[in-house]
Amino acid sequence: MAAAGAALCVPASAADTSVTANAAIVRPNTLIKTDDLDFGTLVSGATGGTVTVNALTGARTTSGGVSPVGNDAQRAVFQGTGGILLITVSGSTSVTLARAGGGAPTMTASLVRAASTSGGGIALLGSTLLPSGVQTYYIGGTLTVPANQPDGDYSGTFTLTVNYL
Repeated sequence: MAAAGAALCVPASAADTSVTANAAIVRPNTLIKTDDLDFGTLVSGATGGTVTVNALTGARTTSGGVSPVGNDAQRAVFQGTGGILLITVSGSTSVTLARAGGGAPTMTASLVRAASTSGGGIALLGSTLLPSGVQTYYIGGTLTVPANQPDGDYSGTFTLTVNYL
């Protein structure tokens, strides 16, 4: 019996893991990107379709012959602050995505801008005037995916312009 009791007295062990802590400091009249626009992982079918990332909510929807895989989509997020009186927002209205290494047709996404202010609420933006203060800008859009689009990683760049007046 003594041997059975000793087997139950196993020393405790510990496990460590690393965790990342982040902070963003925004100076007056500046703009920083905190998240990229990502349409996520998709399957292209026998017919073309679209995938949309909502600028207001970040939710992803698909239509036609495009199927989502997982839930890895996200809207782009930018943080800014400043402006003496008003802020104007403009920038790209579309982005072309090309496959890494080439060899496939490009895809085009139309972009939609939205913003929230320190006063609360989120609104869609064109070239819009906003009150001064802290703003969070969101970019979503609709990507058109051709039928049987070759697999691979696709990317492109676009601009967001914020003028502080």
